[in-house]
Amino acid sequence: IVALHGFTGSSEIVKKHWRMIRLVDEKQYILCIPDGTKNSKGQRFWNATNACCDLENNGVDDSAYLRSLVELVEATYAVDPKSIHFMGHSNGGFMSLRMACEHADKIASVQSLAGAMFLDAENHVPSEPVHVLQVHGTKDKSIKYDGGCWESRCYPSARETVEMWARFNKCNMVPKQKGTLDLVTNVDGEDTTVLCYTNNKSNKVSELWTIHGASHGPRFNHSYSPRIVDWCLAHRKQD
Repeated sequence: IVALHGFTGSSEIVKKHWRMIRLVDEKQYILCIPDGTKNSKGQRFWNATNACCDLENNGVDDSAYLRSLVELVEATYAVDPKSIHFMGHSNGGFMSLRMACEHADKIASVQSLAGAMFLDAENHVPSEPVHVLQVHGTKDKSIKYDGGCWESRCYPSARETVEMWARFNKCNMVPKQKGTLDLVTNVDGEDTTVLCYTNNKSNKVSELWTIHGASHGPRFNHSYSPRIVDWCLAHRKQD
């Protein structure tokens, strides 16, 4: 699992807030937490889409860098080639989705927390299906649940992002409600609804977890990280 920080974030922030290192031995996976490039203000970023977040147009090729990082890990450790996954928050979510578009031959699944796809999906069709999970709070003011723009830098909504991948994965475009989850501490009760598009032949999925009332940085309870890891590891490439 490759876990990517958000804009201005770092690997240390990922370690602190996602608490995934504690799960490595229990769930038997390798965790890679890289750092993005620093811009002129010292802010780390990933060059993911036109919307986010190479704001100074440095043109760094993070897609190639992250692929090479995965291949280095594969060459160094015993990695299951059918179980390579990306996840990220915000800019890291954008970057994870880009990796799925450009390296579908390598990546089994991605999880985007408060990220989004390219606005024009027709120019970014993956070579093969990839399982996708979008997690997004309805009160996110940074990357809006319903989509938005910063000047001319626009991104689609959470639902549009998931439906793009549902089409890529040739899913049934009539989604199924898969119940509710309790993921955050600052919203009472079952705060998250689960919507899933499925290809019944290949079992590929495009899934949306909507956290009602949550912001850009949800206050997750202790169940979140294990659920996300389990979701990724369960969504492998076909044997």
